[in-house]
Amino acid sequence: MTFYVNAWLDRVDPFISLHNRQTGEQVVRFDKQELQQCLEQGDFCLNELCNPCQQVQHELVKCLLLVRCSHEVSQQLESIYHSFFPRPQSADIIPFRSKLTAVPTQRDCA
Repeated sequence: MTFYVNAWLDRVDPFISLHNRQTGEQVVRFDKQELQQCLEQGDFCLNELCNPCQQVQHELVKCLLLVRCSHEVSQQLESIYHSFFPRPQSADIIPFRSKLTAVPTQRDCA
């Protein structure tokens, strides 16, 4: 299966998408926020988008696919984790008792 990269970076809402060359189907899309995060983390670099070398383009496609897969897996793992270990709700919190509040003893009740 071969792919091509469609990059629109000079827009208000930049994106990069990866398409199946035979069908034109979009396989992966990175919108503004996710694209910026990938660039900051060094997942790929803008120079790779402009490089005509076939090997560089193959590596770029691999990186885009791996980044998407790792993002999806981390979201699934987080979801599984939270289903086993739900976050405590406010009702689960024991209220703090002030020391000034007198606790009745048996002598006070008699």
